[in-house]
Amino acid sequence: MLIPLLNTTPQTLLHLPGFLPSAILAGVLYLILLRARGSKWRLAILSLPGTFSHELLHLIVGFLLLARPAGFSLRPKRAGEGWALGSVSFRKINMFNGAFVALAPLLLLPLAWLCLTGLAAPFWANHQWGGWLATGYFTSTLLLAAIPSPQDIKAGRRSLLLYGTVGGLWWLWGSPSWPNWFH
Repeated sequence: MLIPLLNTTPQTLLHLPGFLPSAILAGVLYLILLRARGSKWRLAILSLPGTFSHELLHLIVGFLLLARPAGFSLRPKRAGEGWALGSVSFRKINMFNGAFVALAPLLLLPLAWLCLTGLAAPFWANHQWGGWLATGYFTSTLLLAAIPSPQDIKAGRRSLLLYGTVGGLWWLWGSPSWPNWFH
């Protein structure tokens, strides 16, 4: 059932039974999670599945790219004006792996999409309201957790700058079709 969803157009998705109500549910729950940011424990408890997923992706990507993970925590801590809901520490973040470790939570976006289209929408279409609410909630926590935190960006800033510079130079001078963009 999930494979046909990968080849759908936006117009087709609007006609997928349950897609629009599921997207609205996930959006409303996302806004509720955003509003909960004022309370450490309320946000920590409500967003725990997403926080766990966010930190787990940092851990996995860091492990695969030899950043040597040194610690994993889901304990909320004050971070500036807000809260850091979890953290992963590394012994060897460098210019080559830092960007990938920092941006690892972006990998939650396809998972949130599959949760919305492959689970929440079918639950709606089959009138399984408990499953629909649960997958809508899980989708919203994944969406919130997919955003790399300021701490993530700070940890990978040198690497992000390196890859951004290399990518920009390639785009300007290395891309085989760049002169055609100006015609």
